[in-house]
Amino acid sequence: MMAAAAVAACSLQASADLYIIGGVVGAGWSTNSGLQMTETSTNIYEATVTINSGFSFVTQLTENPDDWNTLNQNRYGGEYNNYALTSGIPAALVKHPGYDNNFTATPGEYELVVDMNQMTVTATATGKVSYPETMYIAGALEGITAWQPNEGIAMTAGDEDGVFTATVTVVGGGAAGVGSFGYVGFTSQLSETADDWTAFNSGRYGATSYNQAVAPDRAYTLQPGGQNSFGVAGGEYEVTLNLAENNVTFTPVDVEYSFPENLYLTGNVDGASGWIMDNGLAIPMVAGTPGLYTATITITADTDGYFAISAAINNEDEAVADNAWDIFNSRQYIPAGATDVLTLGEPAEMVMSGNKSFTITPGTYDIKVQLSSIAAGTVTMLEQGTSGVDGVEVAAEARPVAGDGRIVIAGDADNVEVYNIGGSVVAKGNLTEVTCPQGVYIVRIDGKSHKVVVK
Repeated sequence: MMAAAAVAACSLQASADLYIIGGVVGAGWSTNSGLQMTETSTNIYEATVTINSGFSFVTQLTENPDDWNTLNQNRYGGEYNNYALTSGIPAALVKHPGYDNNFTATPGEYELVVDMNQMTVTATATGKVSYPETMYIAGALEGITAWQPNEGIAMTAGDEDGVFTATVTVVGGGAAGVGSFGYVGFTSQLSETADDWTAFNSGRYGATSYNQAVAPDRAYTLQPGGQNSFGVAGGEYEVTLNLAENNVTFTPVDVEYSFPENLYLTGNVDGASGWIMDNGLAIPMVAGTPGLYTATITITADTDGYFAISAAINNEDEAVADNAWDIFNSRQYIPAGATDVLTLGEPAEMVMSGNKSFTITPGTYDIKVQLSSIAAGTVTMLEQGTSGVDGVEVAAEARPVAGDGRIVIAGDADNVEVYNIGGSVVAKGNLTEVTCPQGVYIVRIDGKSHKVVVK
């Protein structure tokens, strides 16, 4: 049944019209037509709609049906493209001129409410939602060819609408840490041949970020139509896909984690070379204690105390890739709670991945990281000398620290050479600090090269 939206009355002077464009019955993808919403109070708009696929909102249509440049200047959508709405749950409404930022929802009838005062949109299902009859999990899995669009493992439909399960074995990589991940995704239909992704992608569900690392028993939001994969440590899992709540959970059945030899700190930490994606201060794993890492670190006193923890830093090729920061962020741990502020002596939960940092008052601390899986664990900041791990010493290797208009050499060094990006010598000798203009520099300390950025 086609649902209709009431014709909007004359708006208040402070208000604007609001239209739906895209995969909603009565809307469509022309820039000179859309489904007009009703303004029920100042800057609050409502409509009863049938959603088929992705859609967004605009405050102004164009005369030309293909004038996307003009229309996008007045376009509103989700925090990222194909942002999936959950029935009855408000989502942030964001203005993104110049590129797509569509919302999606499971096809069906909804009451849409857009609050331009609070900048939220809420879609509440009013009728039966049409979920796919079959779902497949595909990718690096035992029993199928990895990432071939005509191969996948069929999931079992549960008693609840939109819920599917499967027990699968993820084939991980041969290395430790993120190198042990295998990558998987989901689709409602497979393609007929190995070289045709059309059918597979048309029913695809992915992660909301690049190579989203998965922690056990944690629900991860799905992105309908998205092609980002989930990174899962190799092993056997019970996978629960819940399209009604738009999430997926991986429960370990038989998984043996291969933890990385080192974790890395970047940011405002002595020896970390600042925010460099292919460099960082290595923290070694405690011998005989898998997943435990400790070190004594100094959060630099003349900064705001922000730093990041990563399971790996980018290699040289990744550091210059178009998606270099996506790669870096996919390996970074972020706060699992509501705050990024660390409290001395209190463990803080963290999960991979994202671009959010931790912060604490500048000073010298023992840092203690305990991983429970490759993608989750806790970080604790302790008073210096109280880590509680006997026999752990971290070598004080000299490293460059970039600041505003200077490079400071943290630690003891016999010989320091500083070169600009063109290869010219800026300074050399037994140096502790070098004043230099903004730019990228190569610093050789006792024969080892480091790249730093001076602001």
